[in-house]
Amino acid sequence: MLHSPVRRGRPKGTGIDDSDRIARLDELLRVHPEMKPTTAIRLMGYSNPSAIRRLRDKYKVFALKTRIELSKDIRGASPVAAALASEPAAAVIPSAR
Repeated sequence: MLHSPVRRGRPKGTGIDDSDRIARLDELLRVHPEMKPTTAIRLMGYSNPSAIRRLRDKYKVFALKTRIELSKDIRGASPVAAALASEPAAAVIPSAR
């Protein structure tokens, strides 16, 4: 008989959809940039340490993805970057002669 291997340890992820909470947290941190994520989560009314940790970890991933997407958009939409990419490198850098 084939047996599935026994899983050990804690399961990965909770399966809880926190997208609305993360969006509210992001808006709160945009309005108050001096505030840390944990403080903002507590201000939203969460006191359970597990919930605070879960939301903080999910927010870190969300913020990282947002920064990556923003940097891609800036690189792709910048007229200066597009002009520099279309010109040859010799024309952009003046010669030192």
